[in-house]
Parts: sequence; structure tokens; C-alpha cells
Amino acid sequence: MKHKMKLQSQPFNMIRSGQKTFELRLYDEKRQLVQVGDEIEFSCIDGNETPIVVRVIALHRFKNFGELYAALPLLKCGYTKETIGAASPEDMDPYYSPKEQARYGVVGIEIKREQPNNPMIRASKFLSFVLRHKPEAAGITLDEHGWADVEALLRGVNKRRPLTMEQLEEIVRTDDKQRYSFNDDKTKIRANQGHSIPVDVELEEREPPEFLYHGTGQKYFDSIMERGLISKSRLYVHLSKDIETAKSVGIRHGTPVIFTVMSGQMFKDGYLFYCSKNGVWLTKHVPLNYLKVL
Repeated sequence: MKHKMKLQSQPFNMIRSGQKTFELRLYDEKRQLVQVGDEIEFSCIDGNETPIVVRVIALHRFKNFGELYAALPLLKCGYTKETIGAASPEDMDPYYSPKEQARYGVVGIEIKREQPNNPMIRASKFLSFVLRHKPEAAGITLDEHGWADVEALLRGVNKRRPLTMEQLEEIVRTDDKQRYSFNDDKTKIRANQGHSIPVDVELEEREPPEFLYHGTGQKYFDSIMERGLISKSRLYVHLSKDIETAKSVGIRHGTPVIFTVMSGQMFKDGYLFYCSKNGVWLTKHVPLNYLKVL
């Protein structure tokens, strides 16, 4: 089923660029018709832009925008780094009154612009798989520091799908999480973190801030409350420097749960922390006594 919604130019352009992946609405009779898997056609009410069609991938329902703002990553909801400091649930009152919110509830419609035939997206996913988990899938090996020879990588990838050096440079440059790095002369490439195979990516040991954050899904809550944070298939537990980033991570796993990590106290107690080139904090294990549910 396809639904039609109208937006002003700023949120419209943020959806088009991929910066905004949640549309916030009152959960009234019209929005109750929206289901996961449906399409939404967004049109721009103050411009002559071509409408955008997206797919609904999840519906996050709340009693009001206060609950929604506490749970969802606001940087994916239409705010920017410049405006998020002043973000407030009351920002939605001009559109939907508190009385309407109390009557219907509200919804964060999680959306995705589908690009199933984009070869660059497929190549990027395969690159992540090869450099983090299974280099033999491209017929290459990683050295002890996780570096792969670029020429060998391109030969291996091209056995499955076309990929040029220019395209590889574009993937590294535009990756939204800055997952990859070249060496100085671009003869080698590696993933910055996230490996499941034993490599030493020469992480910088650093003193962490007093608090870090870990975003995950509600389905993992009970396990974490029994064992703390463990690395599972990865080499390290991944921690975020701010709550918004942790929310963005948590939402990928369903209903998000955010833990505050008392990293400053952990460091004083002898636990080691590392910070990857793309700003992810890493440690081997976070015991339960250093965790608080945000």
C-alpha cells in the first residue's frame, strides 16, 4: 500500500539525503493505516521537487512526543548537530496538541530509501564482510594489523562484481561511519574496527571520558543484566561517546535500550580503553557493576 504525505523543504531534503530516517506523526486514523512494508510518497509543499518514495521498515509507537524524544535518535528525526541542543518535545505542539497526543499517541515511522540495484552499496557491504570477517571470500589475506593489499583486493572483488580503484576511493571517502582507512600511498586498506578475526589494528590506548554509552535492543536486555557487556563475535565491546549515537545504534536492533557506562571509574580500576580512527570507543568487557540503564 502507498501513502502520501507532505513536508516542508528542510525535512524533505533531509529525507532525500538520507540524514532523516524517522518521520514523526500523530498516530491518528490516517497513520494507523500505515504498516511495515508499505510505501510513502513524500512531496515538498514549498518547492517543485520530484516526490520521494520510501519504504516503511518499522513503526515506533509512544504515548506522547516526550517518550518518543527520549527513545529515538533525534539526529535521524530531523534535527542537526546545530539544532539538537535546543530540541524539545514541545517543538511538536504547533503540529499536534498535547490533547491530540493524549487521545491518539504518536509514532516514529522509520523509513528507508531503497536502492536495491546500486552496485556501490553492494560493493561496500562485501568490502565490510571481507575486511572485517572473511578475507578469503575475496581470495586475499590480511596482515597482522588488518591491512589488505589494494590490488589483490580489487582482483578478488572483481571476480564477483566490478569495482575500480576510483569506486573504492569513493566508498572509503563517503562511508557514513568512516569504516575504512587507506595507508599513505593507498596501496593498502583496512577496516578501522569491528573485526571478528584476530588482528591488531594498532588502536590507540586512551583515557576515556567519565561516561560512555552503549545502545542495543530490548531483546538483549536480560542477557546484559546477567553478564554485562561482552564482545560476542567481535574483538571488543563498542561504546558511543554520546547518547544520540547510542540511540542510533540501538534502534537497529528494535526497541532501543541505552546503557550508561561508568568508563572513568573502569579506567581508574585498571580496565583498558581504545579509540578507533572513526571515534568508536572499545574495551574488552564491561562488568555489570559499571552499567546503569539510562
